[in-house]
Amino acid sequence: MSFRLTGLLALVAAALALLIAFADRDDETVRARLEQTRRAFRFDPARVDGLIIETDGQAIECRHDGRRWRLVRPLAARADPLAIARLLGALQELPRGDVLLPPRRGGNPYAPYGLDAPRATLVLLSGAATNRILIGRRTPLGDGVYVRQSEQAGLVRVDPALLDLLPAGADALRDRALLAGTPAAIDRLDVRGPAGYLQLARAEHNGWRMYQPYAARADAASVGALVEKLLACSVVQFVQDGVGELAPYGLDSQSAVAAVLNTDSGDGSQVLVLGDPLPNDPALVYARLQAENSIYAVPRDVRQALLVAPDDLRDRRLPGLDPNDLRSLRIEAGETVLEFRQDDAGAWRIAAPIRAPADGDAVRALLRSWADVRLVAFANAATSAPPAEWTREIRLAPRQGRAADVVLRVAPIPEDVDACRVAIEGEASVAVASPARLLDFPLDPQPYRARDVLALAPDDVDRLRIAAGETTVQFDRDPSTGQWVPAAPWLDGLLAALAPLHAENILPAAAELPPAAFDPPHLVLTVRLRGAGGIAAALTVGAEIEPGGARLATLRGRDYVFTLSPWVVAALTPPEAP
Repeated sequence: MSFRLTGLLALVAAALALLIAFADRDDETVRARLEQTRRAFRFDPARVDGLIIETDGQAIECRHDGRRWRLVRPLAARADPLAIARLLGALQELPRGDVLLPPRRGGNPYAPYGLDAPRATLVLLSGAATNRILIGRRTPLGDGVYVRQSEQAGLVRVDPALLDLLPAGADALRDRALLAGTPAAIDRLDVRGPAGYLQLARAEHNGWRMYQPYAARADAASVGALVEKLLACSVVQFVQDGVGELAPYGLDSQSAVAAVLNTDSGDGSQVLVLGDPLPNDPALVYARLQAENSIYAVPRDVRQALLVAPDDLRDRRLPGLDPNDLRSLRIEAGETVLEFRQDDAGAWRIAAPIRAPADGDAVRALLRSWADVRLVAFANAATSAPPAEWTREIRLAPRQGRAADVVLRVAPIPEDVDACRVAIEGEASVAVASPARLLDFPLDPQPYRARDVLALAPDDVDRLRIAAGETTVQFDRDPSTGQWVPAAPWLDGLLAALAPLHAENILPAAAELPPAAFDPPHLVLTVRLRGAGGIAAALTVGAEIEPGGARLATLRGRDYVFTLSPWVVAALTPPEAP
């Protein structure tokens, strides 16, 4: 019995849920209908593809061609999509006031409302459908306007804000933006002016290159700012339409400035020509789009921005310095070679003149120091001055297989020790770079070695022999128990310091050592590994660099000297040693 009751209650609950869902849906439908009924005009702005506004004896007609809005009357021109969207949106949102039915009597029943000869007519076209809105006179109290849709017998009173929506003329709906596109979509910029021809094109990784008047890298931020200024250029004044003669505006003279923008969307070129200043307003200049016969007035500062000197658009940074994008870095100076390679995991190694793990932080610090170098001046490589004697060549090989190596050739400037000459392969000019960091970094591989100079697994060590001053101690691991004989709890700290042994610094090969650097040694540690058949490592610790500071150290069989911090030396020293 209880199961039947439970089942019945479940059915009732499900039915109630369905009723609530239908009720909610009905409520939404009712709300949508109420929202529609409160509006004066029912139409979908997104479906409107034609707009005609007739007022004061003039007609303005706009058509949407599937891509953009265009004016077709009283002139052919680009229309402002935002202005039309605002007009249609505001028109749709107008609330409806009282609904009136005109009296049935002789004559025109709409004449008392000014609808027999309306002050304005709006025609909304949606495909084959036509929605004609007639706007009459104001109400007697001035708090509304009489409006009638031509297919309806009744008329309504709407807010007088409707009158403010009507454009004063065709210019109010004209597109004031001259150039289309976004900065990211522009892939080429050409500028032709009194000073010559400038050609820029987008390169890989969102960079820019200059191809005229010479080949060089361009500063992406500077070019981007110029492109943004062009795209933001808007019409301040519509001067003249249907113009055939350009000379009066300075648009076909030698002083005219033309900018050509190409996008990657296949829209082709957009050409903007800027001419003389307006006689009555020097802050404005005449402008024309090559595809149109209208003359506009635009801010003069756009023209001034296009008169930029090519050198002002050059990239003054050194290229190819991102360590994450590099496969290798090679420096040659005469017979001396220093080369680093980076594997796919991001680990750096010294490839020449020795093969050894590199300190990634040291290599990255070297590249960061070059990032502060700026190209402060340029000289044409074809000048009559004698060519520089390049003393170093720096080759940066990117990870991308198709990307070309970046090659820098460097020479000193005798009269300026704080700068150097740099030739970047593929660029037409020799640059002066400052500071001279491409010349003053060491080519000795030792400072770039990995600081972990020894790495021993503690469990593999079976003998330790330590000589410190007059004290010599030896410890052997019992093979059966793994315990040290004699027992020495402090050996755990010593073994931890060897796994790995981290150098505080690695000295250059040419570094001068003090006369008593290792004579006598401060400490000699000999380590034997299990099954190694003899000595695995012998570490000699020498004199202090400064009182209480790091100590010199070396490993038998290694060709370099390094320093160990005081706490590492303390961990390697027996407690009873002096």
